[in-house]
Amino acid sequence: MFAVPQFLLRKSLQTQLVWLAALCVGIIALVAMTVVLLSTWGASPLSAEQTHILRLRLLASVGLAIILCLAWIHFSVNRLLRPLQGIRDAMWHVSRGGFDAALPAIHPESSFDGPDVFGMKNAFDGMLAQLQQTKLAHENSQAAVARRSRTVDRLLEFSQTIQAAGKAEQVYAMLSHFLQIDLSLSGLAVLSFEKESTPQIQTLAVHPSTLLNEDRPISAMELALCPGLRQHLPRHFPPDGAPVRCAVEQSLNLTGNQSAYCIPFTLGSKTPAVVHMLLPQGADWTQESKQLAQTYVNTAQSALISLYLLDEAEKQSMTDAMTGLYNRRSLDSLLEREVALCERHHHPLSLVMIDMDHFKHVNDVHGHAAGDHLLKSFADCVRITLRKTDMAFRFGGDEFIIALPQTSVAQAEQVVQKLRQAFATVDFSSAIAHLDQQPTLSIGVVERSAANNILTLPSLLSAVDQALYQAKNSNRNCVKVYEPPKAA
Repeated sequence: MFAVPQFLLRKSLQTQLVWLAALCVGIIALVAMTVVLLSTWGASPLSAEQTHILRLRLLASVGLAIILCLAWIHFSVNRLLRPLQGIRDAMWHVSRGGFDAALPAIHPESSFDGPDVFGMKNAFDGMLAQLQQTKLAHENSQAAVARRSRTVDRLLEFSQTIQAAGKAEQVYAMLSHFLQIDLSLSGLAVLSFEKESTPQIQTLAVHPSTLLNEDRPISAMELALCPGLRQHLPRHFPPDGAPVRCAVEQSLNLTGNQSAYCIPFTLGSKTPAVVHMLLPQGADWTQESKQLAQTYVNTAQSALISLYLLDEAEKQSMTDAMTGLYNRRSLDSLLEREVALCERHHHPLSLVMIDMDHFKHVNDVHGHAAGDHLLKSFADCVRITLRKTDMAFRFGGDEFIIALPQTSVAQAEQVVQKLRQAFATVDFSSAIAHLDQQPTLSIGVVERSAANNILTLPSLLSAVDQALYQAKNSNRNCVKVYEPPKAA
């Protein structure tokens, strides 16, 4: 009944307001005409009663027309303002954090006809879309920051863990563990290449344990076929079926055409090493994952360098620069420990003291370079003769002490006889010209014994010194076992 004409709704808001104003003016004019008619009704030839009835009817008609016009104006204004109310409600909804609805969903009864209102709706929808994009970008940024924060926390945890490591093996194990978890690796191998070791290629860490192919051992790999080590640069091997890949993979049990990333680094001062990492099938390396892997390797390398320098400093403080054997400074601490272990586990312990015969004569006649050559040659004989558990010390000048844990005096005699034979076969003619005779050794041996009251380190050193003194007094070049002095 009070529907607004559709042609009016399609007009601009300004046009609609003009029509409403015109309607108001018409009502005012109608009221004015009614007043004029009522004021001039007295001149009519009608009777007073008829005039009164006509006035009442006219007033009723005018009143009804005014009521109907006012009602129509009220409905029209509400219809015009409803889109604006919808936009207002939608803006309140957005201001409270709601980005999930457009205007029709907020105010489904609102009509957005008309160029002005329709333009406002489009502008609001555009603003809402921009806010949604901004919110999504903000959420993505927060997620990225959270990921980076977790990565930084993991790197900090890794750094703190390996800085507390006392051995390189612990660093390799932790590096393998963190790389495997944070990069979701399907396989990893850490290898080192040492020319002086046997075999030259050493496996420092591997995951899983079944990754290495027993039929094609990693020790048989050719170093020249590893592009990462040859160029000393990280290499990415995508899963594209390329025929030329890292030679490490020839010794691995691969599950298919997997994406690999190889990072070379250096252990100590010159030992090259490499971390070869494999992703599951279907995955490939991103720039972010490459950077993360490189950061882990760099952190581990710093810890390994620190351990290497500490180890080298400790070796230099405990070893003799000339011979490479333990020095006099380290003798007390190391041998005290061996004596304590023998006491705890009831194992035998033999001590050997060695003196080079006529060493001063060689120095005086052939020079100190010749004497140094004798010392180094003797140290080489010690290294090839003794076990890894045995310890050799340069006691001073041309005197040496050898500790033989879990060795009886009879076994110690056999060891020193082998050492004498090895030293006797050394050819000194190329380094020492006109050497009168082959250098020889005088050796004293003693075993830790409760029966002879030789239990402490000082008593052992005193007893073995007496045994060496007996060997020197027996025309040298011999082995003497300590004998306690006989009671008078």
